[in-house]
Amino acid sequence: MIWIISTTVLTIILIIGIFVLRNMLRKNEFMEDFIVRQDEAVNSISERLQKIDDQGIFESDDQIGWFWKEMMKIKEALDEFKLR
Repeated sequence: MIWIISTTVLTIILIIGIFVLRNMLRKNEFMEDFIVRQDEAVNSISERLQKIDDQGIFESDDQIGWFWKEMMKIKEALDEFKLR
């Protein structure tokens, strides 16, 4: 009788464990996809900013230069979140 009860309890624990692990795996895969998309967005922003000022025109302009330098600070802050 004790053998049947212990087998039933262990089976229930195993089934609950499988569901918990499956749920955790799905959440982990979702977060991995999110991080990859975020990395792609940061890379895209960096590339676009480099294309915009490939000749250094904005950086050297007195009227726009301060804004461009602030944009570069934001870009550098975003670069910290790139996957390596």
